[in-house]
Parts: sequence; C-alpha cells; structure tokens
Amino acid sequence: MLSSKFWVSSPMRAIFLLLSFAVCPAAHANTLDSSIISMFPKDVRDLKYADLSGSRQYGWFPQFQVQVVPNDVLGLEQLLEAAHGEQPATEQPAAEQPTEQAAGEQSEGRPEEGPPPERLPSIDQVVWARFPISGSAQAVAVGMGQFDIEGIKMFLNSHGVSSISGGTYEIYAAQPDLGMPEGYFTLIDSRTVAVGSLEGLKRILEIRAQKQANLLENTNLMNLINQVNGQALFWSVLDAVEVQTTVKRLVPEIMKFPQANDVVMKLKQLSISLKAADSMQIDMRVNSASAKDAVILSQLLEASMLSRRHQSAQDNPELAKILDGMIITTSGSQLNVRLTVTSDQMRGLADQNIFNLLM
Repeated sequence: MLSSKFWVSSPMRAIFLLLSFAVCPAAHANTLDSSIISMFPKDVRDLKYADLSGSRQYGWFPQFQVQVVPNDVLGLEQLLEAAHGEQPATEQPAAEQPTEQAAGEQSEGRPEEGPPPERLPSIDQVVWARFPISGSAQAVAVGMGQFDIEGIKMFLNSHGVSSISGGTYEIYAAQPDLGMPEGYFTLIDSRTVAVGSLEGLKRILEIRAQKQANLLENTNLMNLINQVNGQALFWSVLDAVEVQTTVKRLVPEIMKFPQANDVVMKLKQLSISLKAADSMQIDMRVNSASAKDAVILSQLLEASMLSRRHQSAQDNPELAKILDGMIITTSGSQLNVRLTVTSDQMRGLADQNIFNLLM
C-alpha cells in the first residue's frame, strides 16, 4: 500500500495525472466513431474518452468508474437499468430439440449449458467534453451502447416525466427517484444517448442538425484525436488553454522555477494515451512553442521528479519504483513522457482515489 504522505502531497500531482490514465489495461481498444466526434462543437477545450466495456473485467473498475466518469453518466445508467427492470419479459423462442449426437454428448457427462445471463443495459463507451456557453465552460457526455428507446420512453411516460423540446429530439430532466440525481439527458437513437447541462445538450443537438460547426473542423484538436483514437482504452486531448491550466494546477512545483511561466504560457496541446499488454504503458505528448521550450520543460520536470524520487526512496518505496519507470525525452518541440505501471501498482492507485484527478 502506498504511503498516505504520497497521496496528500502536491509535488506529484503531475505523476498522478499520468498514472490515472493507466486504468484500462487491455490489448484492444474501440475506436470512437466520427459520427460521435461530430456531435461536439468546434470550440471544445478538451475531449476525454473511456471504453467502459473493455474495463469492466478488472477489479479496480468500480473505483475508476466512480472517480472518472461524470456523475450524470452514472446516474443515467441507473435510470436505464430502472427502465429495463420495469419492462415486461418477452417470450423466448422454444429451444430446438437436441440431435441424437448432442444427446449422446450430454449423456457422456458434459454439462448442459443454460441461456447466457441477461445483460443489464449499460453504456459501453463514453466521451465527454467541455465547451463555452454563456461565458462558462459546460460539460456534455455522449454514451454509446444498445438502448431500447421506445421502452425507455414508455417508462418515462409511465412515471410522468415531461420533456423539453430540443429540435426533433426530446430532452428530459434528471429524476432523483429514478436513480439520476442531476443533469439532463436525451435519447439520440438505439445506440446513442447524451447527458449534461440543458444548454449543452441543446447545442449538440443543433450541431447534429448541422446548424453549427462541429469538432471535425477543428484541425489542431482532430490531429491529436487521430493520434490516440483506437490506440487506447482511455485517452484525453487538451487545447492550449486547458494545457496551461492543467500544468499550473497539477505541477505547482515547476512553477517555482523562474523560466517556467514563460514556457508553460506558450504550451500548445497535450495528449495522453495508453497501450497495454502485460503491463500498462502511458504515453504523454506535450506540444511546446519551440524545441528550446520543450528541452527546458523536460529539465524542469526531471528536476521535480528527481527530488521526489530521492525523498520517496526512504518513506515511499512503492512510489520510487513507479518513478524509476518514467522516461522523459524530447523530439523537436514535443515533450514525451512514458511510464510503465504494473497491475499491483494499479490496485494501490485505485484504492487511494487517484482517478479523481482526471475529472
């Protein structure tokens, strides 16, 4: 178990962020479809994606889901389960009679397999972003899965849930008694639902109706998305404003160096992705203003990590082992950070609520 001193100390918040992306150790990842990406506005500040279906098999998934996935997404999933629970059971087709060969195989002691357990409705993939509305950044999430739209609408109508017009779609308010305590949601189609603020949902519905520019037209952010999409089960991309804010918040020690502010204020983009096999490999790429800035940033990060590594060797050997696996390099104006985390280390991270830093 990692020392509590590590988790409450600010010097390693940058490492927290890196480790937090090592939460989906699967060799294959789903690709976020362009039709979903195009639902978000051109001026999004960041975009985060999680393949939940590829992560549910792992013991740390409950902590990951609660700490990372927006609360209104989890609430919507509970509402979907409630709607499913009130739907009448459908009559299943009669099973075919076993052939003589199959009967013989069963007589040889092979257990007869029953029907597979019923799968509750769930959101398999989720992507969320913040974008400016009325002077503030508001979040909207889009979930993908398999949804019985008509059954859900019948459930909502039976409970007297009224809707708000959103063009050709209906927007529903959160219903605490049905498991969804906050936000609004809309049912796009049998594979897509969206949840978030009322203004945010109205905007993505207008974008879907091609009344506003969408994220596909944001060349800079799309270049980052194309680099990580389909390559990881969890990824995040951030624009210049978000990168600068994130670095200042998560790595306050770097800002103590005189040259740090100038370098950080000129950061352009950030992407983080995970590829995993036997171990979890996290790649972080920060686009600086110049090759010189990238080198300075790498030196500042190395200095902070070296100091923390020395301290951890005495009071937190588990953290010291994690830091030993960090590789910091530069390529032109890009800073690259690579970190390898074992499954045992991941379990310790999950128990310490580390994934909260992704929100």
